Amino acid sequence: MMSAAAVSQTGNYEKYYTTSFFDREAFNRAENLFNEYRLNGVILNDSFDDTDWKLTNQLKNITISFRFNELDYQKNAKPWIGCSFAVFVKSVKTYAMFKLGSMTIESIREIVNSFKLLTELNENALSGAMLEYSFYMMELLSVMPGGSTKRDVMLESLEEMQWDKRLGTDKTRQRVLSGLGTYFKFNDVMQDLWKSAKDEEKPFWFPLYFWWTLTAILPLRTTEFLLTPRKCLSYDNGQYLISLRRTTLKGGGKKLTYRIDKDYEIVRYVIPDRMADEIMRYTEATETAKPSVLSALFVTEPHYAFFTKKPYGAGYYTYSNLSACLRIFQDEVMGVEKDSKICLGDTRHLAMISLVLSGGSPLICKELAGHADINISSHYYSNISTFIKCASYEAHRKSRAWTADLSERGAPALNNRKKGIPVEGGYCDSEVYSRGEIYDCVKIIGIDGEIGNCMRCPHFINGNSGVHFLYSNPSERKEQVDKDSQYLMQAIEAVRRGIGFREDIQSALLRLQQSGSWYRKSLQNEMEDNGYGKTEKNDNRAND
Repeated sequence: MMSAAAVSQTGNYEKYYTTSFFDREAFNRAENLFNEYRLNGVILNDSFDDTDWKLTNQLKNITISFRFNELDYQKNAKPWIGCSFAVFVKSVKTYAMFKLGSMTIESIREIVNSFKLLTELNENALSGAMLEYSFYMMELLSVMPGGSTKRDVMLESLEEMQWDKRLGTDKTRQRVLSGLGTYFKFNDVMQDLWKSAKDEEKPFWFPLYFWWTLTAILPLRTTEFLLTPRKCLSYDNGQYLISLRRTTLKGGGKKLTYRIDKDYEIVRYVIPDRMADEIMRYTEATETAKPSVLSALFVTEPHYAFFTKKPYGAGYYTYSNLSACLRIFQDEVMGVEKDSKICLGDTRHLAMISLVLSGGSPLICKELAGHADINISSHYYSNISTFIKCASYEAHRKSRAWTADLSERGAPALNNRKKGIPVEGGYCDSEVYSRGEIYDCVKIIGIDGEIGNCMRCPHFINGNSGVHFLYSNPSERKEQVDKDSQYLMQAIEAVRRGIGFREDIQSALLRLQQSGSWYRKSLQNEMEDNGYGKTEKNDNRAND
């Protein structure tokens, strides 16, 4: 949602305007703002329609040029932006007006100049370019009239650019997810909203609710999610299945056909009954709405009804629509600070982390991720240890585990030391091993892939301290998770490049799952020792 402000000539009042999309009303507001800034002496032009605007801050005069090449626009940009050249220019001018009052006139000039790239490069060249002003390009494209599936793909690509390489520097930069505590808070507030929302409100919130519910467990791209077919549900062998469109282009070297039936394939997944029930309620509630031109699940009428406006634009529920809904939820329902806001692409990364930690096949993960470059995939693994820490704190806080009898914490190790079987460096408390069987042993994978390494086994008790060695030091366990995450990433990349073996991936995945489990348990032990959860101050640690 964009905001604009205008100060009166006397400085006695300010006018504020907000909009989630540019329409005739937004364009009129921009012209009114132009006239107010002209009367204030900031803009030296007489007409909003001038090709060049002259502005002053009393220290210097700045010229902002809107001289875009129409031929370049028609050739490169119109096919994917989806609006006329005149509307594009008016949108850029409106964007500039909405930035006045919150940015320097020099910065606005640089941003407007950067928009020339939108006309000079087609979507393929633009998505591969290193763009300094990608955030502002994404913001402009999110509110412009018109639209197309190609624009949605570009918006998703521009969002990814916020986390990728910038201007050729910091080549190892990885996506850093928002403060992970925000995701747990987001889930709680979303579930509360959905339970309390009135029937007439739910069609507006449903795309966001369903996005969060589905893509947090299944790593879909946002553009894939938005193309969910209207008739997506089927029932087979006592289970509901959802049909989703998955892109066939990422990482496969295939050529664009610009046809949804060619560039996407239908894949079916089993979903819980409650999720299927919500889909059926939504389709029933929107049965009389104008169908999406893409035969997609989501329709636009409930979205625009929220703003008391008639549907306009692309004729289907777009990336910009979902972005606006997310902004409203975080601004007006959650009240999240700007630096802690969730992005649409975040759930895909959270889902990938969950898949890895829960035992999802790395080959399935690779297919779902669809990335051909290790630098793109690395952000899945760089956040794993942080995710485990935050999830552990959040689970402990909600369960109020501190109410349990903590006096049992130290007893098992001492008792097990007496009952344990002596091994090198300590004792083993495995009941299976005490019977002469090695079932627990073969599950332990050492650093070099060896089986049965006692020093990495959860049943190993340190001979000196009498405590389970692996659970005693969370910082060491975190370091091991980070190492195992890096190892898994390298193993997957080796297979992608044809110089590795799938068995190495399976071994690396087992190592990461083990170290992740041990890190979680070491954190739980630490929280129990420290009485975590007893005070409001400690509760806030989940948001760190």
